[in-house]
Amino acid sequence: MEFGRLRVTQVKKVLAFELTGHDDGSYMLGNDTFKPLAGASEWRFGRNGVPHTATCRECGGKVNHEYVDPGYRVKKRRRDITTTYDGYTLVSSRLCRVLTENGASSHDFVRLPADQDFFWLRPQSVLRYSAMQRSRPCAVCGNFADEVVPVPEFASTLSEQIASGVFRSSIEFGSTPLKSFKVVVGANAGTALSAASFVGVELTPVLSQV
Repeated sequence: MEFGRLRVTQVKKVLAFELTGHDDGSYMLGNDTFKPLAGASEWRFGRNGVPHTATCRECGGKVNHEYVDPGYRVKKRRRDITTTYDGYTLVSSRLCRVLTENGASSHDFVRLPADQDFFWLRPQSVLRYSAMQRSRPCAVCGNFADEVVPVPEFASTLSEQIASGVFRSSIEFGSTPLKSFKVVVGANAGTALSAASFVGVELTPVLSQV
């Protein structure tokens, strides 16, 4: 913005932080897969041509967003946060405690049935996101097989930062069958996570769009 010879620079505010971790080298939906068409590169979770019960029979994307493999155990156990290839963010009890102290609800965490030391972080509160690029709409589940280049739409509606809480994006990003929600934490949680000696935590600022 410029007034005469005086140029005023508008400083963007940090509204919140996207929370991510490195991949765990595993799949919550299991290792059984098949190709719907012989010789094609496209594949699905399932066995012998039968799709996994948590996925769409047409596009292969997740449709049961509450599914947890009852036998799943985290592989990279030294980490406080790790993610499966198919979009599950898993956190240690220690990280869970800090998030709870900074606004997360007990309902945001699902304890893994076969791994009591870790939780699936699935926030109940939702922030609006859009995808800059979408393709391959599915006639069965109504989702897009490809949704990439995340855009935090909520950032254009806020004038002040989100102080506390844990949230997820309104849509999943990536390509089926490997799509995942964005996880967002408030500024207080971001500060607390940065100050602690957590293993694997990565924080990316979400900036205001002024």
